[in-house]
Amino acid sequence: MHPELVRRFHEPIRDEAARRYGLSPEQLTELAAFENFVYEAENDDGEGLILRISHSTRRTIDYTLGEVEFVRYLAAARIPIASPVLSEAGQFVERIEDREPGGYFVATAFERAPGIVFDDAPPLKERYWKPPLFRDLGRLFARLHNRAQTYAPSSPRLKRQEWHEYDVVDIDRFAPPEEKLVRERTAAIIARLNQLPRTPESYGLIHADLHMHNFCFAEGKVTAFDFDNCEYAWFVKDIAVLLFYIARGEEREARDEAVAAFLGPFLEGYRELRPMEREWLAAVPDLLALQRSMNYALFHQYRDPAVLDESTLDRWGRFRRDIEADTPVLQIDFTSF
Repeated sequence: MHPELVRRFHEPIRDEAARRYGLSPEQLTELAAFENFVYEAENDDGEGLILRISHSTRRTIDYTLGEVEFVRYLAAARIPIASPVLSEAGQFVERIEDREPGGYFVATAFERAPGIVFDDAPPLKERYWKPPLFRDLGRLFARLHNRAQTYAPSSPRLKRQEWHEYDVVDIDRFAPPEEKLVRERTAAIIARLNQLPRTPESYGLIHADLHMHNFCFAEGKVTAFDFDNCEYAWFVKDIAVLLFYIARGEEREARDEAVAAFLGPFLEGYRELRPMEREWLAAVPDLLALQRSMNYALFHQYRDPAVLDESTLDRWGRFRRDIEADTPVLQIDFTSF
């Protein structure tokens, strides 16, 4: 959790946010989240809602409205996503004053996506995490990208950040000063990515964090949610992020096989609705390496190494060693798909 958000947050903020969206504070169930406070509850009509609270040090009103506008644009095309809902005052985003000067809290609510997150139900994943679902996910990604290609914010103040503006891409801010090789490797990755063309067909507003934690599955239907990190980047980056987290869910020696088994059917579904040339798949190794460096920066941003257990420190030590050695995240020839 963002340290500034944790420091400033207190229960009256949570309760006020709940009331603004017609929710009873007593019925809120806190959900696991990394960068916001997130709760689940039902309103008086029995509808499941997700309440999200952030702080202006991380997300301003306008920046959040940019997310809301994009999500509503996707929903208008009947893409299966969790749509934002209006507050009791008819607002998609509510501002709640901070008791400290120089900031405010930002509250937003969304429909509760039907179904369940796979990581919450391993038997469900074991039954359905197979090629038919992989193809469905490919079609979903293609629909998101097709729709994003025609999106333009209604006002410049609602524009979301470019991929390189995400704070953890600037690893100099977070990696310890002595880790010069980590900085050099990451800078080289960014330099190569900056050489990629940015055309309307290849570059636009993407989810940027659509992996198994951010979609629900029910009765054969996948619903995407949590566009909090949506940003401008290459459409193939969305795919690389998904592959990165599929790999992370496997033992190290099984990652290549698991990702290859997924990627073939996924691209079959994607290519039914949208092209994905092998030239763009050639960028996946660098995008995977960028994601690794970003995760390493997030570790330093949100966690104090002095209070972590040995297994966690060892895991992040391997991240550092892999970055320094420029070890590929996956040993796969992506252009062969």
